[in-house]
Amino acid sequence: MKNKSHKVSPLKRIAATIYDLFLLLGVWFLVGSIALWANDGEVLNPWLGLTLVFISTWSFYAYFWTHGNKTLGMAVWKIEIYSEDGKNLTIKQVTIRFIVNLLIVFFAGLPLLQIYFSKNGKSISDHLSGTNLRYI
Repeated sequence: MKNKSHKVSPLKRIAATIYDLFLLLGVWFLVGSIALWANDGEVLNPWLGLTLVFISTWSFYAYFWTHGNKTLGMAVWKIEIYSEDGKNLTIKQVTIRFIVNLLIVFFAGLPLLQIYFSKNGKSISDHLSGTNLRYI
């Protein structure tokens, strides 16, 4: 039986995220199309559109992280997320991880370099949310 490694490199994390972004594009097009249809074809307020993107993105990650411990991009790269206490991920953990990951994207992924300096290979989002990634 293959041992599960707990250190997932930043490049694998980024690759899984890019894969998920392509899937999210489809979700955003669907949500935008429904919103446009519901608004009788009129363009939405930009803040409402941004809110819909934020909520649909959070919902995407929350669903996949709490139901199966991985998104489709993570499954392709054989990565899964788990809670350090051994229980299923909670909505609070998902929300903390999601917001911290948004900040990581805002800083062009530089906070992921912490993984190289952490003895257990954890990122900032892992520490703050009480979760971790591992190879499956």
